[in-house]
Amino acid sequence: MIDWHLRFLQQARWTAQLRAYLIQKAGIQPHHRILEVGCGGGAVLQDFSAGGRVMGLDIDFSSLLIARYLIPSASLLCSDGHRLPLSSESVDFSICHYFLMWVNGGEVLKEMRRITRRGGAIIAMAEPDYGGRIDHPPALSAIGHYQTQSLRDQGADPTTGRKIRGWFRDAGLINIESGVMAAQWANDQTYPQDLDMEWAVIRSDLQGYLAPEEIEALEKADRHAWLEGTRILFVPTFYAIGFVPR
Repeated sequence: MIDWHLRFLQQARWTAQLRAYLIQKAGIQPHHRILEVGCGGGAVLQDFSAGGRVMGLDIDFSSLLIARYLIPSASLLCSDGHRLPLSSESVDFSICHYFLMWVNGGEVLKEMRRITRRGGAIIAMAEPDYGGRIDHPPALSAIGHYQTQSLRDQGADPTTGRKIRGWFRDAGLINIESGVMAAQWANDQTYPQDLDMEWAVIRSDLQGYLAPEEIEALEKADRHAWLEGTRILFVPTFYAIGFVPR
């Protein structure tokens, strides 16, 4: 069984350096009003908790209970990101992280723009694009193929990353910057903890597409490739920041 909050904490570690850059570029200060749409249990929202003016929104109430424990000072809302229950221009910055792929991203961004003040910014901190995924050695490519199909069957858009710059433009934002996170493969891989979590997710995604023995064989080959230093796994992960015209 997957502990999704631990998974979201893992994803937050992956993007910590990029978030620091985006926070600086946006000019976010502790006194600013910040809303994270799709905050889950607060894995990213806790970065902004020092000022005490943070809000988190998620449709899953059980996730908000975790966020309440982690960030007692945050204002938390259980609602749908397509219809944000906030008045226009009521926050300084609105952010999201691994979220737009699960919703109608263009429509949610328009809502985020509506509730963000003039001169404020909207930040999509991380959105993957499985259409550009690289798995090596080639024998492991089935993992990416079936994970991508599983995402589609769950209602996600696996090619969200490449679309966010256009969505930011369509939402009327200006001074848009977008890019892709870099990737490095070092000898000191965080093995086995991160890999154990990764395979909990992979097994969940692949069941229903492959027989248990086929999944077991892929896992064995994947772990071996990581250990011997030949494994390359790259899912392009896009970010974008745009500002609301004054």
